[in-house]
Amino acid sequence: MTSEKKGLRADEVAEYLAKNQQFFHIFPGLLDELSIPHPESGKALSLLERQVWQLRQQKQLLQDQVDSLVSIAGDNGVIMQKLHHLALRLLQAPNQQASLDALYQQLQGSFAVEQVTLFSWELPNSSLAGLQQLGVRQDWVASLKESLVPGQPVCGFIEAQWKQGLFKTTEPIESMCCVPLGWQSVWGVLALGSHSNRFQPDLGTYFLKILGELVSAQFNALFNDAMPASADLVNSEF
Repeated sequence: MTSEKKGLRADEVAEYLAKNQQFFHIFPGLLDELSIPHPESGKALSLLERQVWQLRQQKQLLQDQVDSLVSIAGDNGVIMQKLHHLALRLLQAPNQQASLDALYQQLQGSFAVEQVTLFSWELPNSSLAGLQQLGVRQDWVASLKESLVPGQPVCGFIEAQWKQGLFKTTEPIESMCCVPLGWQSVWGVLALGSHSNRFQPDLGTYFLKILGELVSAQFNALFNDAMPASADLVNSEF
């Protein structure tokens, strides 16, 4: 009867080395005999060369992450400056019509939003050019109103029915964002349309929430929807 000698598996060797990290201190000569292929070229490398390559890769990855964070911080700073300027324009406007005109100008100009429309379901105390009313007789309008929650902008891609109803344009609207307006309840919606996929479903909505609060605060008086003292304002993306 003969016995077969079972060979070690690669995972067993890896597990042993992980548990016995002094192994190469005991057998340092093995380090000179190891030959590891380069991950990209396939050229044989020593263990030290392979470690140097890996450290360089890790350093580059960290640098890319830092560069990305710096870029995001810069972009966010620019957006916040634009929102600040918008707030000043709204505050300085002599009347509600001038405020609404400034809103359209800033969103289409500074923020480069191709399509901007402001709708209300409620009848305002005074009519404004640029503030349109939506009836709930159409199914898609009723569905839109039911899906909107104060302080929760909704971004994504739209169907032809939504495009025609909200924007009434033949231009190629590829994505959109609906910003609910109102404190106690949703009295209206600010619809933003883009010719690209700018408003993707996973887009951060931090700055869009601020935009909604600015517009709601400016025009709530038209709908007798006063901001409650305990309003949960944004306290900390577009």
